Amino acid sequence: MHTPLTDSEFLDRFDSARLPGPDWTHEAHVRAAWLYLRQHQLDEAHILIRVRIIRLNAFHNLNETPQHGYHDTLTRVMLMLVRHAMAGDPSADSLTFARRHAAAIGKEAVLRHYSRDLVNSAAARARFIEPDLAPLPT
Repeated sequence: MHTPLTDSEFLDRFDSARLPGPDWTHEAHVRAAWLYLRQHQLDEAHILIRVRIIRLNAFHNLNETPQHGYHDTLTRVMLMLVRHAMAGDPSADSLTFARRHAAAIGKEAVLRHYSRDLVNSAAARARFIEPDLAPLPT
């Protein structure tokens, strides 16, 4: 097991599309969201992360298709869930935050708000779609 990256190291590798594939985990997505939301409003963070995820996918030779690659709804939902969890959270770094909120912002968190059919649709992958089960936190 390797030593986790510091926030500075993680952000440098994510921003420059040099984060190794095995390190691009759900926890890494949460860390990226936390780091960007500390510096940017939601809409700006969403745009910046979108660009960087697509660039990272290209670095790993992942072809963007309607079924695979960047997913706009999941990215926006993750940002909204992270922003909500950040309220009143004293975490000093993204790794502590991600681990502290692993259950609340886990891979399945989106299914509290979206049916599988909707979240797995090409439309949800291409652009943010409002949830069909429960509202997202504001």
